[in-house]
Amino acid sequence: MISVPRPFLFAGAGLLGVIYLLGRPADSEPEPVQPCRFEVSADVLNVRSGPGTEFDTVDRLTENTAVTAQPVEQHGFRQLGTGRWAAQEFLVAEPDSSCP
Repeated sequence: MISVPRPFLFAGAGLLGVIYLLGRPADSEPEPVQPCRFEVSADVLNVRSGPGTEFDTVDRLTENTAVTAQPVEQHGFRQLGTGRWAAQEFLVAEPDSSCP
């Protein structure tokens, strides 16, 4: 069995750690999620507290109202914000919107 002095073991481990860190790509900031822009196509669109008609109505939007939304869609409902969901079928994406 070969005996290696402890200072050499620590130095070797440290050197391997530095080599590992230098070889990794730099962590970059995640790109911010761009909000989606839509226009309301219904005469009156209920904004609900969750993604479904069983959730309470928290607001109402009228036709041609421009809204921003999140790129999150569940059960046919688009998330407009925290606790704010609207039926996707009545939201028309604006031409330069980041969401379909």
